[in-house]
Amino acid sequence: MERVNLSGVRSVSKMMDAKQKTLTLLISGLTDRAVAHRLGLSERTVQRHVRALMEGADCRNRMQLGRHAALTGLPELGADPDPEPEPTGTRPDGETRRLLELMLTDTHWATLRSLHLSTRSIERRIRDLMTLAGARSRVQLGWRVTRWEWL
Repeated sequence: MERVNLSGVRSVSKMMDAKQKTLTLLISGLTDRAVAHRLGLSERTVQRHVRALMEGADCRNRMQLGRHAALTGLPELGADPDPEPEPTGTRPDGETRRLLELMLTDTHWATLRSLHLSTRSIERRIRDLMTLAGARSRVQLGWRVTRWEWL
């Protein structure tokens, strides 16, 4: 009887588990460094996991990754990684909402510049959105905006 080597299957499974855990921790608002520390990985490995997750989901930025995760029901670990309820009475204004729509759909800076804002202003608005949503990371912001149906 021929023996089947399952070590490759196990390593792929472990890798998927690590990526899933990485995504869950990013949604909960942790930084790459904090995720790496929590999972016993290097920060560079966490960044590779994020890049692989983004490529697999066809996302161009971390906010899109958070949105994709919320829309597809990821991660599938049972408990909601970010159970924070939407704050009452807080929604982005029209121009900020337009920026948010662009960030979640098309991240070419030329398109973002169609808002007639400098790169610094765009970054400041994103930080303001994170504060408004109580998000500690861009992945978490994309997740919350989608879950709270801000768009």
